[in-house]
Amino acid sequence: MPRLDTRIVLDEDYDPTLGRKISRFKQKKRSRHAVLDEIAQRVSLEALGADVAFNPTLGAKLHEREWIFTYLGPLYDSEYITDVLRRVKGGKEANVYLCQAHPSLKREFIAAKLYRPRMMRNLRNDARYRANRQILNSYGKTDFKDSALRAVRKGTSYGKELTHTSWLQHEYLSLQILYDAHLPVPEPVFAGDNIILMEYIGDLDMPAPALTETTLTHREAVRVRDILIDSIDRMLGLNRIHADLSAYNVLYWEGQPVIIDFPQAVSPLENTEAWDIFLRDVTRTCQYFERYNLGLNPRRLALQIWLKHQPPPDAAARRALEEMDEENEDPQP
Repeated sequence: MPRLDTRIVLDEDYDPTLGRKISRFKQKKRSRHAVLDEIAQRVSLEALGADVAFNPTLGAKLHEREWIFTYLGPLYDSEYITDVLRRVKGGKEANVYLCQAHPSLKREFIAAKLYRPRMMRNLRNDARYRANRQILNSYGKTDFKDSALRAVRKGTSYGKELTHTSWLQHEYLSLQILYDAHLPVPEPVFAGDNIILMEYIGDLDMPAPALTETTLTHREAVRVRDILIDSIDRMLGLNRIHADLSAYNVLYWEGQPVIIDFPQAVSPLENTEAWDIFLRDVTRTCQYFERYNLGLNPRRLALQIWLKHQPPPDAAARRALEEMDEENEDPQP
């Protein structure tokens, strides 16, 4: 049997349990999948002619279920996913879900990072990372329209929506740039309304743990340290600074680290606080390896990497590096 065209249900406001039209669908703009799910609670989908319908395996509360139908339902229609299996990670900004990938993607699973709707997020603390950043529209293109720039500056509803969309698109763009350069990040697959689809790291039974939850041997620690420091170096060479890098945002799976969560990524060419943000990334990364007694000097390491790609952040920083060289300290990796 063909899929039920729920547009008919919505357009006609028809409640099959009552046998008459009702008005609440006009009053509430809801996902067609959410409406069908509500109908299915009272009438079997088979009776409606819908033997193939989006019916996620994930057991979720009413609000989350409607959220899933609204934003992941279109990915089911577009044949990116066939099921939502579990919530892998929850946060103030976004939830990550493990989804069954559509066979056309030639992979078994895929991760869906579902941002909370704009009204549920607090962007006030993100101004530091958005400073001088270009506004990207829903297609990931730079939006130079004066009306858009004014709306963002004034903080209108339209401006906040643009800011939210741009925030998501910047993460997707960073993933594309870094993945194409063969850095250890998840492969980006699709970006849409409040959603980013990307490579899932883990298996059905267990998502990849964060590095903070992993105990390494000393030899493994040295190898992972080298990979992460090399990644930080190469990212800066691509004019990308993670801006929230720590062992919490590094997954560890099958012996390999994978860096995640790039919405705050900044460019050293645009952000006037780029050096301070970069130094913080390097410092937090080095802090994880203190438990393995690897003897890292975060500031020295950050300066060495920075000066390979960027001019000195300030005269004092350059003098500090010269003084450390004069002291003949052991070179850091």
